[in-house]
Amino acid sequence: MAQQFEESPAVCARVAAHLIVGPREEPFLGALCESLEGVCDLLIVNDNSPDPSPHAQTLAQSAFAKSGRMILDRTPFSNFAVARNICLRLHAEHDAGEWIAFIDADEVHGPTVRRIAVNLHLVPPEVDFVDGYTLHFFQSFDWFMSIDRRLSFFRYKPDIRWERSVHEQLAGLSGARVALPYLYAHYGWVVPAHQHALKGRQYLSLGAPGRVVEEEHIPSLEPETYFEFEQRWATAMRFRGEHPPAARATIERIRSERAKEFAQIDELVARHQTPVVRLRNAFRRLNYEQRWRARALNPLARLLLA
Repeated sequence: MAQQFEESPAVCARVAAHLIVGPREEPFLGALCESLEGVCDLLIVNDNSPDPSPHAQTLAQSAFAKSGRMILDRTPFSNFAVARNICLRLHAEHDAGEWIAFIDADEVHGPTVRRIAVNLHLVPPEVDFVDGYTLHFFQSFDWFMSIDRRLSFFRYKPDIRWERSVHEQLAGLSGARVALPYLYAHYGWVVPAHQHALKGRQYLSLGAPGRVVEEEHIPSLEPETYFEFEQRWATAMRFRGEHPPAARATIERIRSERAKEFAQIDELVARHQTPVVRLRNAFRRLNYEQRWRARALNPLARLLLA
């Protein structure tokens, strides 16, 4: 017999979002904040960039700051686990809620996330994690390279903590996970090659595996050779959907500013994709679609999206 979940008369769960920002430019920060309106009761930010912060104005203009629902911490960066644990400490000090939204500044959610947040009080106590799927755009807003399962919400408990300096992992929660047929956008790869290499150097300095690009070579990096090393051009698939409403103004501005670069990206993808590669990518696209859409078969997933 299929498991049944009944709606509870309980009020909606309280949700706080935890965000880390550093010295790098974050063009989608404002769009992220906008996409969380009506989703989170509180935004907890660890802004570890040097003074003056390049994010101060964007954060101050968010609905969270204007309504007094933002907690801002300025502790300097040491590693990602420490930064996220600062957010956990502030969460506890301010009794910020039963659920935490796991977010990054280069992600933007769609309207569906509001339904998920409103329904979190329906998650049974044995489930601690609610996952969605992230669509990773690659070098422009017209190409993506993968769709991956991603932690979206997790239950707050006093003894939880983040571990590992980079690619941090959450410890202290042992409950089950549920994955939803919910897709949202990640724009962290839609940056010039030199910016991506600088980010990679930071991750490598914290212990992440990968290729080291010497600092003196970064200004002259060409996207074709830099991304071909990881065979990224062969994995690019044409995006034919719609971007989240909160991201569209930022996307149009960047499209205008980088129109010449994006035209070159289209040429590079065409150059690196033979008919065999395109056929293989068609099967990859179908596999991704089936994987995340099939989550609708789970009764709890359907309930959270109701």
